Amino acid sequence: MASIADVGMKIKMNTKSFKEIILLSQGKTIDETHLLELVDFVNARHDCADFRMIVLIKVFYSYRDLLSKTTIEKIQDAILNFKYAMSEPGSDGMCYWSENHQLLFAACEYLAGKLFPESVFTNDQRLGSLHMIDSKKKILQWLHHRFIYGFTEWHSNTYYEEDIAPLCVLVDHANDVEMIEKSKMILDLLFLDMAMHSYEGYFVATSGRCYEEQKRNPEHADVNDILAHAFGIQKRTYDYTRLSSLYLLCKNYKVPEVIQKISRDSKISIIKDSMGLDLKEVKKEMPKHDFLERGMFLWSMEAFTNVESINMTMDMFNAWNLKENNFLRDLEQVNIPILRRLGLLPLVVKLLNPATQGVAIERANTYTYKTKDYMLSTAQHHHPKFFGDQQHIWQATLPKQVSIFSTHPGSPMFDDAARNFSPAYWVGNGINPDAIQHENKLFVIYDLTRRKGYLERKRQDFIHIHFPIDQMDRYQIDLNHAFGQSGSGYIAIKTTHLIEQFSPIELIIRGKHSGFVVIMGSVSKDGTFEDFMDKVKKTTLETKKHHMRLYCEEIYVMRFNRGLWVDGKLVNTDHNRYETPYIQSMRKPDSLTITHQGHSLLLDFKNIKRLEHQNV
Repeated sequence: MASIADVGMKIKMNTKSFKEIILLSQGKTIDETHLLELVDFVNARHDCADFRMIVLIKVFYSYRDLLSKTTIEKIQDAILNFKYAMSEPGSDGMCYWSENHQLLFAACEYLAGKLFPESVFTNDQRLGSLHMIDSKKKILQWLHHRFIYGFTEWHSNTYYEEDIAPLCVLVDHANDVEMIEKSKMILDLLFLDMAMHSYEGYFVATSGRCYEEQKRNPEHADVNDILAHAFGIQKRTYDYTRLSSLYLLCKNYKVPEVIQKISRDSKISIIKDSMGLDLKEVKKEMPKHDFLERGMFLWSMEAFTNVESINMTMDMFNAWNLKENNFLRDLEQVNIPILRRLGLLPLVVKLLNPATQGVAIERANTYTYKTKDYMLSTAQHHHPKFFGDQQHIWQATLPKQVSIFSTHPGSPMFDDAARNFSPAYWVGNGINPDAIQHENKLFVIYDLTRRKGYLERKRQDFIHIHFPIDQMDRYQIDLNHAFGQSGSGYIAIKTTHLIEQFSPIELIIRGKHSGFVVIMGSVSKDGTFEDFMDKVKKTTLETKKHHMRLYCEEIYVMRFNRGLWVDGKLVNTDHNRYETPYIQSMRKPDSLTITHQGHSLLLDFKNIKRLEHQNV
């Protein structure tokens, strides 16, 4: 079995749909060239073929009467010949396991089986009705895990688009009450997440998976068409070549009024939530050594080579014959029978300390402070000094889409096109910082002295801050301070070490140990820009290697990997499922209630009840 060459991120993440789909929705016939390009991509089994397959399935359900006989036959053949799961035979270059891909493949399989229940699917020679049975279990499990644990790819302005699209197609075409109602509930939670963590209509929070273009410029986020259509804050011309087209064309789901109102709430608010599971929690939650629950949950976290996951990973790797998979083939290096038989693989992981451990997206306790003048968002105390990948630890956003954040520049662990995009100069971190936020202040400490990791490239001895002075109305930078203003919002960064270099977008701080404090402000609260700068400069920052103490209105003490104290009181960084003005819940809820401005939404997942209410 030969592996299929990866086509690279630019191609995989582009034109997942086709622009003429809007014409089909209007009852018009089209030039089918671009639609047939999706068929070719699917048949080649390139990574992200599932993105295209869900579009083909939507077209087949909704618009096939407008297509030529030849195109209908080609789409039908693509559906019947596709490989829907890793456990099936056949060669491919696809990623099946991340959170969004798991739902996409399962939704495609279920809807394909529903279309052709009596047909033999050629890849595994099973009837479509059997594909329906298997995939329904996967879908309901995925929905359940998202409801009780939150999203592994937390606050992702890339991958939420890939979650929303298949959920919308299920809502329109599943014809299964439980699946439809639970899919609507997870759509509600995705839109609630975006409503609570948006600023000026852009989804700009800390995130489990976020890329350079979207971090540096919110205008390039993948979910912008979805946000514009749902909340009406942005004004956009929709791009129907995106997967968001499946939301734009969805007939049977509308964002509840309470969530729309939350998206437009400009009052000062603190939004805290818990997203996902830590690796140490997974086995407790899913005690059975089961591929399709614990195994796929670990892989939804991208946890392949961690102490807690390596045994399960290798069992799945061998059972499903994944030696030629573009993403996983290097696991063959530790696929040594005697190590597996003696249970020594976790010890091997400890000894090798592979940098790939940082790819795992563990639980995030996120904290967002949102005002009309700025927003500051952080994954609290998120695995400091651990290897990182695509995790976006903190972000400050000023008016007019000005984004400020820091990273420790990393290098990809592999050179091939499938895996060479993270961590990178602005994506993720080589080594994660300890970052803890309290209201409008954020404390960040970097310790870059973690033991060298297997597969880790050269480790940089500096951190840098994205600080785009070319987008700001005013700025000032000196040896230990950086100030910026955009519109009515201010930001100050007060550093423990010298700012040794800066450019129109970047501040560089060198050394294995460094830290800084971010302080947000506004015209209404702090007066002029000069007043704000003067106020910040009058604060005192005392520092040691693993310790910062800030004297201002309160006394803040940050100790690396130990916590943040405000006037002697420890900040709790272990959040409930939701701690917000709109929704409160412990972890692992059976039901949730969202309220705002006289509107409410009850999501009773256990009893499959979804009820909107408005006070009269």
